[in-house]
Amino acid sequence: MSQIKVIGARWDKDRVALKDIRKQVFIQEQGVPEDLEWDQADHNCEHFIALVNNEPVGCARLIQQKKIGRMAVLKPYRSMGIGKQIIDHILRHASQKRYTRLELSAQCQAISFYQKCGFEAFSTPYDDAGIPHIDMACNVFSQHQEPGLFNLGKDSAIHHGKNILEAEGYLDMMLSQTHRSIILCLKDLSHPLCRHDGLIQKIKQLARHNRHFKAYILIGQYSPQNNEHSLFRLQDRLPSFIEIRSTKDTLPCQWLTDSTAWFDFELTDCRACFSDRAKIRHFMERFNKWWHNANAISDARRLSI
Repeated sequence: MSQIKVIGARWDKDRVALKDIRKQVFIQEQGVPEDLEWDQADHNCEHFIALVNNEPVGCARLIQQKKIGRMAVLKPYRSMGIGKQIIDHILRHASQKRYTRLELSAQCQAISFYQKCGFEAFSTPYDDAGIPHIDMACNVFSQHQEPGLFNLGKDSAIHHGKNILEAEGYLDMMLSQTHRSIILCLKDLSHPLCRHDGLIQKIKQLARHNRHFKAYILIGQYSPQNNEHSLFRLQDRLPSFIEIRSTKDTLPCQWLTDSTAWFDFELTDCRACFSDRAKIRHFMERFNKWWHNANAISDARRLSI
C-alpha cells in the first residue's frame, strides 16, 4: 500500500524536485510557456511537497501567507486523493500560523475539487496562460462558509461571457459539477464549443463512473461529414450512454446538465445559469417534442471490420 505524506519544503533545498513536478504538469502536459512558469516569487514562498513512498509526486506554494499557487500532481498519481491532502496540509499550516484567509487561482475545470476542499469562487473567468481560471477563497477559521458563485443548484444568477475563453470557463465549471445527465441542443456542429475538450472528457468520465449517466444530443443540421466529429466518435464507443438524433426543427443552442443548470451561446457570446429548474422544465417540454419527432442517425455508426 502506498504511503502518502505532505511536508513543508524550501526552494533553496528542494527546487530540483519542485521544478521537475511543475515542468511535467504545467509546461509539458498543459503547454504553459516556460517563461511564465518561473518567477522570482519562488524564492520567498512557503513550499510544500507531496511524497508517495518518499518519491516527490505533487507540490504547491503559498505566497505572502495568503495565495496558494502552482499546485500540481504528476499524472500517474492522480485520483489517489493527493491534491486533497496537499490542500488539507496547507489549511492546517495556515491555522497554526494564524493566517485567516487563503486564496487561489483555479482552473475552471477544477472548481468542484476546490469546492470540496472548502473554497468558493468570487471572480468571473479570466485568461491565465490560455486556460480559463477563476479566483477562489477559503476562510481558515470558518466552519460554515456561504456558497460562492457558480455552485450547481445554488447560484441562480445569469452570468454572461463575451468571448470563447469565458464561455469555456463557464462550461468547464458547469461540467465539473455534473454527475447524471447532459443534454445538448444544437443548430449544427460548427461552433468551436462543440469540440471543447472539457465536454468530451467529461462525457468519457461520466460513462466510466456512472452506469446511469446519459447524454442526449439533438442536431438541427446534420451532414454525413459530421460522422468524423468527436461527439459521433464517442457515440460509436459509448452507444449505451450517448444518443444523437437530427431534426428539421429550428433549434436554439441550449445545453442542460443534471436538470439543474443551463448554458446557451451564439457566436462568441454566452449565458450560464447554475440553478434554474423552472426555465429547464419549460425548455424540456419543447425539447421532448423535438426529440420525439427527431430521427436517429442510422448511418453515423462505423462498421466493425
